[in-house]
Amino acid sequence: MDITIWTLVENTVQKPGLIAEHGLSLLIATPGGDILFDTGQGFAVIPNAAQMEIDLRRISSIVLSHGHHDHTGGLSSVLAEIGARPVFAHPSAFSRKYSRKEGKLRSIGVPVNQEALEHAGMRLRSCTGPVEVVPGVLATGPIPRVADFERVPPHFLTDAPEESNLVQDLLQDDQALILGRRDAPAVVLGCGHSGIVNTLLYATKLTGTKRFSLVIGGTHLIDADETRLARTLDSLQQFEIMRIAPCHCTGQRGLFALWERFGAAFLSNTTGDRIECIG
Repeated sequence: MDITIWTLVENTVQKPGLIAEHGLSLLIATPGGDILFDTGQGFAVIPNAAQMEIDLRRISSIVLSHGHHDHTGGLSSVLAEIGARPVFAHPSAFSRKYSRKEGKLRSIGVPVNQEALEHAGMRLRSCTGPVEVVPGVLATGPIPRVADFERVPPHFLTDAPEESNLVQDLLQDDQALILGRRDAPAVVLGCGHSGIVNTLLYATKLTGTKRFSLVIGGTHLIDADETRLARTLDSLQQFEIMRIAPCHCTGQRGLFALWERFGAAFLSNTTGDRIECIG
């Protein structure tokens, strides 16, 4: 099936009239229905869609890759714009989430609570395992952590159940999308907190193929040291990736390393870009 992906929100922008922000939002048009994958921080998604002449009311479903504010901040304003829609997310995406760096704690979770979002029109579809979003599109649900070098950084925290202290957030709510045909699907990542290698290993398990027509989205290599970056690049060689369009939290070193490794298969992906693929 023919699939078109528009990048509504990303950290960078080259096209005039559009807004960049630290975050991600993709509109994915498929024959089975149009999907909004993440919503950015909330400042850019609606004005960018208007500037790109994209009617957000065409969206049939919304998918949240995980519960950080730079992927969920625009959800309430999108629902206000388009009305009630099913929202596919892991339940823990709506738990309180924090980041602690250099002794400073800040809240980084969904900025609007779940009850308010449901009042605004969110019809939560729980992704505790693989779930079909529309025909031909699968939300993975939690991604098994197999590669030992792809670990969630310790500065991500959440509330401990039935306790008053904080514990490391292992981001079990992190999920990806698998689009299209089983012999060469496309894989869409939000931040890739589970790791791009773990995500593709799970996509392989779910589809039975290591051949992917497109891998697009954040890979969270921004804080990766040289060892992890090298092991990531080496491990990606086990897959046949026809095109790769990393962005958002990949970081400049990660982007350059992936460009150097993938060459002509590497696609630039910034705010306003459009990518066609056959799923």
